[in-house]
Amino acid sequence: MKEAEIERLLQQFQRLLQQENKYLINNQPDKLMPLVEKKQKYVRPFQDYTGKVTPRMKELIQQVQTLQKENLLLTKQAMGFEEMMLKSIRSNLKTPGTIYSPNKSKKSADGISLIDWEA
Repeated sequence: MKEAEIERLLQQFQRLLQQENKYLINNQPDKLMPLVEKKQKYVRPFQDYTGKVTPRMKELIQQVQTLQKENLLLTKQAMGFEEMMLKSIRSNLKTPGTIYSPNKSKKSADGISLIDWEA
């Protein structure tokens, strides 16, 4: 594979990572899976390339690495938030009758409700 082809692939990969970043920031996990599949097709060409690494390639690689680090951080943050929410829900389910309502004396009828929609 020629240098120009690898540079083109790096640019395309960078755009995919930018799209992934946008989806992570906008909390659109349903759009991430198709990107993962698209990203996989770049692995082999990058692994197999044995040619010279040009200054432009170095620049693109640096940008790709920065985006990958940021996306990983955003993914970990989202997973941490989800885990915190699950823990909160689990602890509320263990305490029967607990609901979120402006009326503090109101209790849940079935012990499962978390939010008082009638308030």
